[in-house]
Amino acid sequence: MQKDELLEFLSQNEIEFEYQGKDALALTKVADLEKATSQEIAFFNDPKRKEQLKSTQAGLVILKAEFSDLTVCNRLIVKNPYYVYALLAQKFNPLPSQKGIHPSAVVDGSVVVPASCYIGPNVVIESGVLLGEGCQISAGCYLGKNVTLGKNCYLGPNVVIMNDCVLGDEVILQAGCVIGGEGFGFAPQAGQWIRIPQIGRVIIGNHVSIGNNTTIDRGTLQDTVIEDDCIIDNLVHIAHNVKIGQGSAIAAQTGFAGSSQVGKQCIFAGQAGVVGHLKISDGVMVMAKAGVTHSLKQPGSYSGFPAIPTGEWQKNTVRAKNLQKMALQIKDLEQSIKELKNQLEEK
Repeated sequence: MQKDELLEFLSQNEIEFEYQGKDALALTKVADLEKATSQEIAFFNDPKRKEQLKSTQAGLVILKAEFSDLTVCNRLIVKNPYYVYALLAQKFNPLPSQKGIHPSAVVDGSVVVPASCYIGPNVVIESGVLLGEGCQISAGCYLGKNVTLGKNCYLGPNVVIMNDCVLGDEVILQAGCVIGGEGFGFAPQAGQWIRIPQIGRVIIGNHVSIGNNTTIDRGTLQDTVIEDDCIIDNLVHIAHNVKIGQGSAIAAQTGFAGSSQVGKQCIFAGQAGVVGHLKISDGVMVMAKAGVTHSLKQPGSYSGFPAIPTGEWQKNTVRAKNLQKMALQIKDLEQSIKELKNQLEEK
């Protein structure tokens, strides 16, 4: 990437910037700040790495104006370095973009595959599937009957999308995702569990990214819904009838029980858990390993099990560390009170 190409790319993405440095650029990829070479782009966003910024050999460093004097490298000054780095990383490392249908793929005759799409080896596409332009469907994927994919979706290897599910535009499903599998629905009767057919769908909005081996169950009667702009990590489980609000972020190994309703712009750290049939306000952050056992009606940070406001949980944790000391103090106080009582009785 030459300087003119870089500046044009930034302008196309409506990024306000200031370039400081040489006119001659020959950038080939992105790299870590510490190990970047003269042909690589790095970014600086952590004041703890100032020494690495001073010594970096990067061909271009993306950073904020307040740190521009700490390096003699070519500098791209922006308000949000991490965002600009992400765009450039995408530029240098685009998702696969192929066209055509592999000979081993099995595509029902009712399906119209746009010429801009790619259908990989051993893919199976059932009847009634609708494919938007530019979809990339990797090896081993399965699309059940009447599935709908919007434009420019990417399905990694061995993704399964069961019947009637709907994906919006530019949805990314990494390897091994299962969308629309049967939810965990059983009715107890005389010591047995009677299966309840799950006849809802999974509806996924636009610009959603879902990580490897994540499972999202179809609804029992109503739909399971993932709204626009959500990002979901690997190994997340979302049960039947759950709704995840717009722009929410969910880290690995988080689980949502059935019919939970999550607001917009929420964040769930790793291994968090949500009990079924709860409502979670917009703007809630659930910290790692927290267990949400009741509805959260106010935005803010929550921790612990059961999840409570993080500030309160931190105070309780500090006290918990001192339980042994406090127990001994209470024992001493009880002994002192007993002795004082005996003295009073003797008088």
